[in-house]
Amino acid sequence: MEPAKNPLVLVALTLAACSDPAPTAQPTDFARELRLVEAADLAPDPGVVEVALEARAAMLELTPGLSSEVWTYDGLLPGPLIRTKVGDRLDVHFRNSLPEATTIHWHGLRVPVEMDGVPELSQTVVEPGATFEYSFLVPDAGLYWYHPHYHSAAQVGNGLYGAILVEDPHEPPLGDEVVLVLSDVGIDETGAVYPPDTGGAVGALFGREGNVLLVNGKVRPVLHARSGKLQRWHLLNTAKSRYFQLAMEGHTFRRIGSDGGLSEYGVDLERIVLTPAERMDVLVVPTGKPGARLPVRWVPFDRGYGSTEYREEETLFTIAFSDEPAEATDNGC
Repeated sequence: MEPAKNPLVLVALTLAACSDPAPTAQPTDFARELRLVEAADLAPDPGVVEVALEARAAMLELTPGLSSEVWTYDGLLPGPLIRTKVGDRLDVHFRNSLPEATTIHWHGLRVPVEMDGVPELSQTVVEPGATFEYSFLVPDAGLYWYHPHYHSAAQVGNGLYGAILVEDPHEPPLGDEVVLVLSDVGIDETGAVYPPDTGGAVGALFGREGNVLLVNGKVRPVLHARSGKLQRWHLLNTAKSRYFQLAMEGHTFRRIGSDGGLSEYGVDLERIVLTPAERMDVLVVPTGKPGARLPVRWVPFDRGYGSTEYREEETLFTIAFSDEPAEATDNGC
């Protein structure tokens, strides 16, 4: 029989292969440390998502004991998760409270050019103290993100980024979901964020990477899980230059989608790599003894100029298994 080529059929087949025969719940604090704050929907109409976003500076503790001034949406890093459905209209009341002009670009979404946030090409910049009304239909399911398209590298590096999850109501559930926004930031010993021109000409040529890795704005957070329970990770790399290569000892990732949405076929990988601005959907079934911990590691990726030789692997986040017995996982997922 010819393999199914409809992505929704793929999802259904993958679900059938990976579903728990007797479903049980994750721990009550499953994604507590990693759960993103969701933007409040102000619209009473179920076909409209209406949110307010303010770009402003904020003092946040990104590393223990140090406060850093970063640029944020609504005082959050990452900005609030915007959750919509296919076919919704998204209305965003945007206010710029930063000391310089900015815009919002809706990365990956098919939007009218006048809503796309690219100065000179699609809209004028939003000056300090000014507002702008974004409004467009959301046509495609998937994970997307929003960020400035004015002084992009500097403003994203300062913290201006957030995720948009567009759900398809016809898509069957695939495990316990978590959105993981991967990024890095350069912070000195006083907590100050590195200036955008750090690294000089070498940084401009090879990319400027921060010295602190973040997952949903946190350093080495913990995901509390039951061993053997299927999870779906919506992954997004918002770093300016860093490649995120992820590995879990003794485990594989089943990639089921990327920037373009769901794939025709799932692919099992020992490691996954996300380049800057890339998104990926993966299924994982973390397993371990009750009470054990499983690190999810950042592994240096060889971009072809020898930058990986002197770099060490780092723990990006940790999966902490509950004391409950593991789910049976004999289906190869």
